[in-house]
Amino acid sequence: MFGPSPLPRSLAAALRDAGAPRPHVRLGAVRDLARHAAPEGPRADRASARARLSEVLARDGDEAVRAEAALALADARAEDQLEPLCAALADGSLRVRQLAVLALGELAVPGAAEVVEPLRALLGHAEPSLRFQALLALGRLAPDVPLAVLAAALADPDAEVRWLALRLADEHGLGGDERALSRVERALADPAPPVALAAAILLARSGRVAAHPALIAAVAASGARVPPDDLVAAIELCGELGLSAATRALERHAFGRLGLGGSRFAWQARIALARLGHERARAHLVRGLDAWSRDARTHAAVAVGAAGIVEARPALERLAADASRADADAVADALVALARVAAARRAAG
Repeated sequence: MFGPSPLPRSLAAALRDAGAPRPHVRLGAVRDLARHAAPEGPRADRASARARLSEVLARDGDEAVRAEAALALADARAEDQLEPLCAALADGSLRVRQLAVLALGELAVPGAAEVVEPLRALLGHAEPSLRFQALLALGRLAPDVPLAVLAAALADPDAEVRWLALRLADEHGLGGDERALSRVERALADPAPPVALAAAILLARSGRVAAHPALIAAVAASGARVPPDDLVAAIELCGELGLSAATRALERHAFGRLGLGGSRFAWQARIALARLGHERARAHLVRGLDAWSRDARTHAAVAVGAAGIVEARPALERLAADASRADADAVADALVALARVAAARRAAG
């Protein structure tokens, strides 16, 4: 009953079993074909396995098997099988179409028109998950497309699509496009907190002060369901932009409500507070340079550099003199950061 797992199929066996009557046998064969289709395999074997996977993707009667074939082509880095993957965008199964989009996004060469155009057509699909995945793939393959369709994406009924459009716009940059920035500014009032925060992050990085209240509100919100990376970005921006109105909220993250321990974002919050001149946060980071563990001292060095605590330079120099006490590269980077801060202060008079 609990016998040994079957051995991986040879290429010949996998090719044969990919046409077996039972779907679970074909499913196992497809998984074995993925191994034979991998780039490191013999060229002849690779070509045969990839061709068979594409045939399964196009013709198998079971959607789970077709979906596995699409996934296998992605895992095998089968860049030569884009045509059958594009054809699978019209598959009757949503799961198959989703995996075909995923595979195309990973495999296609950026700018490939034969892939970009079919993916762009999916931006108007009725299924939100396909619109999301198509937009995500286009963010890698054709960054100009997400920016060109930003207005439509920000009006999308699905919050995840709106959020992704803002993240891609932030990643690729809007430059000085005032019309686009005005559209993003309207998204500050989006009813979905992740969308409003993504808009605030993009706008703050573009120099729009209208985003500042939204950043502060996001940092102050308790239990807000926003992506952790976005909350980290908001915390960091509060420090970088000198938003002292965020101090109370940052203190809760840094030290907890009773001062007994902060949130999972305590490290970032302490750096942000230190940049705001918060004495307790600055002292806490500097003390970390004498922590008991090498990792803790290394993290403290990174934090002191990020916070620009120039008075910590002597302690950093002591760490630099003994590579056993902290990561040498991290300490060197921190010293460079402090030198830049000191130079900027001198230039400012």
